[in-house]
Amino acid sequence: MRKALLSLICCLALAGCGYRAPLHRSYIPQVTDTSRYAGIRPDYQELAALMEKDTELGLTRGNTVTMIKDGKENLDMLAEELGKARVSIYIEPYRFRLDSTGTYLADILRQRALDGVDVRLILDKSANTKKDREELKKLREIGARVNVFHRPAFWLDRHLPSLATHRDHRKLTLLDGRIAYVGSRNIQDKYFFDWHDVDIRLTGPAVTDLTEAFQRSQSLVAPRAKAPYAAPEQEASARADSLPGKTQFFGVPVQVVPETPADHRLPIRNCLEWAIDHAQDYFWFYNPYSPPPASTIRALRNAAARGVDVRWIVPGINDIGPEKGMAESMYEELTSAGVRIFEWQEHTMHAKLYLSDDYLTVIGSANMDNLSLFLNYELVAVLYDERICRRYAEIFKDDLERHCVEIPLEEVRKWSFFRRLRNGFIRIFGGAMG
Repeated sequence: MRKALLSLICCLALAGCGYRAPLHRSYIPQVTDTSRYAGIRPDYQELAALMEKDTELGLTRGNTVTMIKDGKENLDMLAEELGKARVSIYIEPYRFRLDSTGTYLADILRQRALDGVDVRLILDKSANTKKDREELKKLREIGARVNVFHRPAFWLDRHLPSLATHRDHRKLTLLDGRIAYVGSRNIQDKYFFDWHDVDIRLTGPAVTDLTEAFQRSQSLVAPRAKAPYAAPEQEASARADSLPGKTQFFGVPVQVVPETPADHRLPIRNCLEWAIDHAQDYFWFYNPYSPPPASTIRALRNAAARGVDVRWIVPGINDIGPEKGMAESMYEELTSAGVRIFEWQEHTMHAKLYLSDDYLTVIGSANMDNLSLFLNYELVAVLYDERICRRYAEIFKDDLERHCVEIPLEEVRKWSFFRRLRNGFIRIFGGAMG
C-alpha cells in the first residue's frame, strides 16, 4: 500500500512537472514602423509586433470572421462545407472519436477522398483510442494521408502519454485552402451536443498563415509530404464570403499564433500576459483547466489591484476530477486580489476564450494552464476588432447570468481545513510549475 501511494505521488508530480520548457519571457520589440501594423489601434501595435517576432507570422488584414452559435450549428456548417470541398481538406483535431458524430464526419472524408480531394488528418496519439486510430488509418487505402502525432521528449511521454506532455492539442480544419475553422471543439459527440465550446470560421489572408501552421505540424509527422494547398487571392475571397443568416464580420485584422514546447519564446503566454498587463477596463476569460503559470497569476492579481475588471468563468463540473481542486486552490489568492470567479453550473465548460477592453479577442485551443502554455502544441487566433469583442462580451455577460454562480471571497474562507488540504495537495502534485 505504501509503495502504491508513493508511486501515485511520483506519477502526479511527473505529470505536471516532469518537463519544464524554458521559462524566460520574450522581450517586447519597439514599434518603429507603424504602417506595418496599420488597421489596428496604436496601443495594440506593440502586441502585434511581439507576436510577429515570436511566431514569424505577421498581422493579416481583410479577413472575414463568422461567429458560430453552438455545436449543432458548427456540425451543420462543417459537414456541409466538407461535402462541398473540391481541392483539399486538412484536419488537426486533437481528438477524433468514431462515435455517431465522428463516424458521420469520417464517412464524408471517405467520400471526398474517393472523389480525389486531398484529405489529410493529423491525430494525437494520446487523445485517440488505438481502435479509432486504426480505423481512421484505413482512409490511407483510398489516398488520404493520416498521420499520428507523438513527440516523446521525456520518460513519461514514452510510457504514460495519456497523462502527460507534448500533445498536439490544436483544433484546426482547413477547406480548399480558403476556409478555416478554429476553436476549442474536438470531434466527438459531447463537444457538439453537451459541452460548451467556442469556435469561429475564418476566410481571408489569415487562412494562409493557418495553412503554414498546419505545415509546421505536418513536417514533424510527414517531413516528405508535399506542402499543403493555400488558395490565392485570399482577401478577395473573404470580401465575397457570404453566409446568409450567420453573424459575420468583414475586414478583420487577425494574427495567427501557433506554439510548440520547443519554442523558447512562449508566444501564447506572452500574448495573454501582455493583454492582462495592458488592460485598462476589463479582462474576461473562459478557461476550463488550471493552474496558470505563476507569472500569469501574478498578472491577473496586479490587473485587479489596479482596478481592471477581471472575471474568470471556470467549470463547476470538470471532466478531469482533480481539476476542480486545482482551480479551487487559487480561489482565495485571486479573489482576495479582486479577481471575480464564476463557476459554470451546467454541462462541462470547455471553451478557451479571452476578451479585453472591447477590442482584443483571443480564441483557439490553448487553456490558460501549464500544459497548454509550456508543453502542448497549441494554436490561437488573435482578433483585433471592436465589433467581435463587444459581441463576445455580451455573450459572456449573458453566460454569467444564465449559467454561472459567483464564488465570493467570504465563501472561500469558510471552506473546511480538509478541503483546503485536498486542494493544496492537488496543486503541489498535480501540475504546479512556472
